[in-house]
Amino acid sequence: MTVLHAVELPDIPGRSPNAVSPAEPGKPQGSASGFELRVPAPGPDAIADSILQEAIDKVASAGGGVVLLGAGDFKLSRHADDETVIIKSNVTLRGQGYATHVYLDPKTPPNDLRYFPVRIGSASVPAHHVVIEQLRYTGNDKAIGGGSIMGFNARLDEKESLLLSCDNITVRHCWIYDAKQAAGCTKAATAIYLAKHVIPAKDAKAAAADKEMIRTGYFDADRMAAQFKNWQVHNNYIDTCGNKAVELAECNGGLIADNHIVNVVDGPQVIFGSRNVQLRGNTVYFTRTGINISEGSHHIRVSGNHVEPMPDMKKNPANSCLLFRTEPLPLHSTVSDVVVTGNVFRSQNDTSRCTVRLQTQAEALSCSYAGIVFTGNTFDGDIEFMDKRNPGKTTLQDILFADNLCNGDILSAPAATMSSSMVVVRGNLLRHAGPITLNASEWIWDSNTHTQGTLKVAAAAKANLLKGNITTSPIIDDGSETLLSGNLVKKPSNKP
Repeated sequence: MTVLHAVELPDIPGRSPNAVSPAEPGKPQGSASGFELRVPAPGPDAIADSILQEAIDKVASAGGGVVLLGAGDFKLSRHADDETVIIKSNVTLRGQGYATHVYLDPKTPPNDLRYFPVRIGSASVPAHHVVIEQLRYTGNDKAIGGGSIMGFNARLDEKESLLLSCDNITVRHCWIYDAKQAAGCTKAATAIYLAKHVIPAKDAKAAAADKEMIRTGYFDADRMAAQFKNWQVHNNYIDTCGNKAVELAECNGGLIADNHIVNVVDGPQVIFGSRNVQLRGNTVYFTRTGINISEGSHHIRVSGNHVEPMPDMKKNPANSCLLFRTEPLPLHSTVSDVVVTGNVFRSQNDTSRCTVRLQTQAEALSCSYAGIVFTGNTFDGDIEFMDKRNPGKTTLQDILFADNLCNGDILSAPAATMSSSMVVVRGNLLRHAGPITLNASEWIWDSNTHTQGTLKVAAAAKANLLKGNITTSPIIDDGSETLLSGNLVKKPSNKP
């Protein structure tokens, strides 16, 4: 039989010195500030569902504190509803590091529905001021199969919770294995038009055609006010996730930082109007996409990350290290005001050496990618400033690409195919062998150094400004209304 031990922490200013009565373990009394409940591990032969929930409930009902898990196994079973254990407000779930292992029983029968072994809040009741730290978690998503088995996630998907949020959530110093998403927050994706109504995806196109209803719901004032706030996912080791490693959806103020993320299908993502989020200092090894900036997200900073496909993906069609994209939903979207600085994006995949890509889904009505700054990055692969899938629905505008080191090609689309304007490519060190072809119109190509080639302006390109560039052979201008000024041809040195 597992015993719960309530203990009193050292005095904290403002806390009652007798917040917990030692004579009644597990029954906190009075002020609960600094309350800690110790939970020994029941071991691999027992189910820990009720033990964990009972401890969380006691700490939450006392006003908050720490559920301190002992070293060993906490095996969870799958329940009939959406979750096994619910983390409640003002609770810190803390383990003893890697030695504390919380996991869904790998013998659980598969089920087609998404499942949360450890959920932050419920579908309709949010949780605030939650910390999950210093423990190991295994979802056994691949072993069990069926629907997604999640990590530490909050999802508010009931009508009554659409205008609520889970705020001040931290997941740190954990080892998270084999969960569809290691951590994150979201709401129902079908609730994107009207903040107070949930509509199915099949009705979204009709809603978009109605001038009275056309509104991307995450920009609705009520919905924006109810975005998740202050989510921090940092200093975790995340391994083998089948979807986005970390997803912040409809989040205002977030940090995804200093995580080591390996063997994931997709790396970290911000989506559905998320804003004021930093993705900083992560190492990401992916099998499909790296960092995703998606569907309406804006005012995002991507800095100091190292992103590349898994080493064994060299012969397989991996996607891009940095992907700007929409969801497969009939929406008019904007992804904007993104700063990408000091990162290393490396793709040596034989099929696709892509480091940056735009991707507007076929179901989307349109997407504008605007106000994006790339500075001080290393791109070891190609950069696609074009949308190969749906260029007619895609607009690229107000782009600054400056002071980067580029080892691959820079791809652009003719104006007749995809709209792009106010794109400045300035001061970059371009090491692509041979010519880089500029297909777009009205770009500024300024003070770049082509160490192994030159720039070619395509016949369809019009009104481009090319000045102060250094190339190893003369610029080839087949376009019209090109303004050339102060460009220099310098033969490459044969010195090693």
